[in-house]
Amino acid sequence: MPHPVTKAEILTALESNAQSIAQYFGGIPDHRFFDGDPDHWSPAHHLAHLTESSVSITRALRRGARPLDATARSRTYAEVRDAAAAAVAATPKARLLEMGRTVVIAPGTSREQVIGAFERASAEFRAVATAWNEDAMDREALRHPLLGEMTVREMLYFFVVHERHHLRLVQKREESS
Repeated sequence: MPHPVTKAEILTALESNAQSIAQYFGGIPDHRFFDGDPDHWSPAHHLAHLTESSVSITRALRRGARPLDATARSRTYAEVRDAAAAAVAATPKARLLEMGRTVVIAPGTSREQVIGAFERASAEFRAVATAWNEDAMDREALRHPLLGEMTVREMLYFFVVHERHHLRLVQKREESS
């Protein structure tokens, strides 16, 4: 799939991600789906993290007052992907681990509940992103905890990258099981 550029292409990529993630995670047996903890994530932890991330950015996109980006120019998808990889590589493992400990799966939660929550949060995120016009996506900024200030378009690119990253992590884990 080529790198997304326009809002329509970004939304298509996010929709494709959501379908792939829900399908893949839905096929993981329960005993492996929940095998983990906040220090060693299970597939359920990865999916809960993606859900929390979608909810967070949805709130930020709905908020009325956002700062203007200093350049009003967005980086490309590849530049955002590379910046994300560099930021994660440069962040001390202890900080990444501490950030990850906020993901907790409540006892008694079913796989269907975790997947359903992701699907709903992802759909709402895409619906809110749909309301943005191309120019505003490059003018307004949001703050990422590791990457700093990003345009809305860059944040949407980041989400495409972020979801694919977590899907690949879980696929790799499942292949080695």
